[in-house]
Amino acid sequence: MLSLLLLSPLLAFQGPSEKELFDAYLNRIRPAQMADGSYGGNVVITADILTGMALSPRAYRVDDGPFVRDAVTYLLAEADQRVDDWDRDQRLAIALLHVHQDRYLPTVMKLVERHGHQLTELKTTTSALGTPYTLTDLPQDAGLAETARALADAGILRTYGASKSEAKPQKPNADAIALSYERGVDYLLSSRGESGVWEFFGQPEPGISALAARALFGSQQEEARKVGFEVLDFLLTLQQEDGSIHEGRVAVYTTSVAVGALVDGAREADLPAIQRAVAYLRTVQTDEGEGYSETDKFYGGIGYGGDLRPDLSNLQYALQALEEADVPSEDEAFQRAIHFLNRSQNRSESNPETFQDQGDPTPVRAGNDGGAVYYPGNSPAGTVHMPDGSLVARSYGSMTYALLKCFIFAGVSKEDPRVEAAVDWISAHWTLEVNPGFDPMVDPRGGFQGLYYYYLSLAQALDAAELEIIESPGGVQHIWRVELSEKLMSTQQEDGHWINEDAPRWWEGNPVLCTAYALGAMRAVQS
Repeated sequence: MLSLLLLSPLLAFQGPSEKELFDAYLNRIRPAQMADGSYGGNVVITADILTGMALSPRAYRVDDGPFVRDAVTYLLAEADQRVDDWDRDQRLAIALLHVHQDRYLPTVMKLVERHGHQLTELKTTTSALGTPYTLTDLPQDAGLAETARALADAGILRTYGASKSEAKPQKPNADAIALSYERGVDYLLSSRGESGVWEFFGQPEPGISALAARALFGSQQEEARKVGFEVLDFLLTLQQEDGSIHEGRVAVYTTSVAVGALVDGAREADLPAIQRAVAYLRTVQTDEGEGYSETDKFYGGIGYGGDLRPDLSNLQYALQALEEADVPSEDEAFQRAIHFLNRSQNRSESNPETFQDQGDPTPVRAGNDGGAVYYPGNSPAGTVHMPDGSLVARSYGSMTYALLKCFIFAGVSKEDPRVEAAVDWISAHWTLEVNPGFDPMVDPRGGFQGLYYYYLSLAQALDAAELEIIESPGGVQHIWRVELSEKLMSTQQEDGHWINEDAPRWWEGNPVLCTAYALGAMRAVQS
């Protein structure tokens, strides 16, 4: 705390960050949005503003709210107008590609071909079309057009299209992944505490240590595997009489990842400990043993251990542990979980009930986008107010992948409408930039929360579902193993670690945890 106080004058002297500058200008121009969705009633200005929103540190996309969505609707209508103005249509096309490259690709192709051009000829910034501005240079009384141009010139630029020689690879680069993986392992080995495992505030942290051990067992280094076994020995000392493995907190999470680590270690002597841990995970499922029936909201769920409010995050970890311990999908624990999964999915046909959340009398009902929430009636991504006065909890990425994975573990067919609905949500919201589903107007950083947890859930779910290609709107196919491995390698730090620099919530300010998540995702990529 003292160090922060000493630094505070320096932080104040450095002035506003790039994100703060962007937010300030965006807040000034948002009132200029008109009833038709345009900004100032002008195609070029609207296009430049959308490009700036997409390229900004906030990375806004079409699904983020009416400030983007209504402007896109306006531009799509304008794209149908045959105008002999390549400058205008080029900027319109650039905006559509930035807010959702795949969904609007057919419209963009028509625009560029109408003018006799190719997709690769699109400029990646409007600075080539006029005098560029920067946010810091822009005067405070600048007009809408100047502000729009400054926004369009902000951020990281990209090139559209690819020549045949630049075709996307069909398989992950195994050699590059192996090198990246071992760099991550080296970081983990170097970051252990004096106890020999990984620590949090100077105390051994068994959950993170179990995740790190799993990463070590995926290494080719003999030293890494040796340390992994040492971690297993440490975890076994924490096993309680009821079979759980923890040190007094987050018992389900810790027990679940400990089971995975013990399974990875593949020591025959550890089988009794694994079975005891599996038995514990069964006992904490909310079922008849706790007086629940199938009609109860939380029936079949699993919470942190000892609490009475299960959630899909704990459930996916517990079911992952059961699956890795070779519990069959026909087992009662998986079949009971299906009731909770149904109630956590925004699909009214299989989830017709209405819930209340934490004492709020406002009814929460299921939407119909096929995605998933944290638990029935609750989502960290917030809620949407419906015209009938009810609420719909917003689906978001990490829980939708958790839902898909759990359905697969429970033996639900890939042709089942519930699974197909979840895959449809994933296809419509495919991205590796954020954990999709959060409303940036409520929290601009929301989509960055749990990002590495999202990567791990995504990789494990798609691998379990045996899905190799995700087809997003516009018919664009994504080879997820390639795209995810490239994303992870591009965000790895020089010393081998990963960290969520945009949102430390849910412990993702901890580089050991993020590194363990990233390496777990890489293992799923290569499976």
